[in-house]
Amino acid sequence: MNSELSRNRDDLTKEYATDEIVVEWQPSATARTRKTASVADGVLTLYQAEWCPLSSAVREVLTELGLDFVARQVEPWPGERDELRRVAGTDQIPVLRAEDGRLYRGIRKIFAHLQEREPWEFAAAHRRRFADHRDARESDAPGQLLEYFRETDELEAGTGSPAEAEVVDVPQASRYELRLGGRLIGLAAYRRRNGRIAFTHTEVDEACEGHGFGSRLAAAALEDARRQGLEVVPLCPFIAHYIESRPELDDLVASDYRDRPAKPRP
Repeated sequence: MNSELSRNRDDLTKEYATDEIVVEWQPSATARTRKTASVADGVLTLYQAEWCPLSSAVREVLTELGLDFVARQVEPWPGERDELRRVAGTDQIPVLRAEDGRLYRGIRKIFAHLQEREPWEFAAAHRRRFADHRDARESDAPGQLLEYFRETDELEAGTGSPAEAEVVDVPQASRYELRLGGRLIGLAAYRRRNGRIAFTHTEVDEACEGHGFGSRLAAAALEDARRQGLEVVPLCPFIAHYIESRPELDDLVASDYRDRPAKPRP
């Protein structure tokens, strides 16, 4: 590991988990005060929060190792984590409970433990896909999806046909917008760099789904990418499926992404 990566890791560690120790699991009568507090013996368990970058890093390593695990959510603020303090003697995350009940607190101890595990056959492929999805991480695709879940997204229902819809590139927002009758009914988010365009998320308003609007958006966005001579990295499942079902679009896909195993064409 080079010095820059080491410094970055150390900075994160100081913020999220300072003193790192291993403590033995001690069953507690008070540890089962909530329904979610009961964890079956022999199950790898990660105490974590999605927004925590250290938790995300541990989940990626668990994926690369092929280890199934239970994700236990913790309260937002350390002062609220009474249960975690009872279980692990800390209010900092992440904490990993191994199958034998031993608890590893902090990123260094967790990684040291996981480095002793044998990776599964897909470890290298998962590392490659993690690298591929850098654009999705940096473009905040999860945040865009959360807006949909929280019903705070900008999309509106529209009336009309796909042929009447207009697709507009909005570079300042890094997305193509699908508009119908003056309303934003769909979007295709992207990240553009080094002669490539990575599509990270595509969405149309729920009322417009299943009527061809998504295909209208995908077709226009990919046509524009071809016009600009951009290689396409289809990180978005919808864009990937759209390309896979149309052999004439294969040449658009970046060469080092094209050799991924693909589903057979129907």
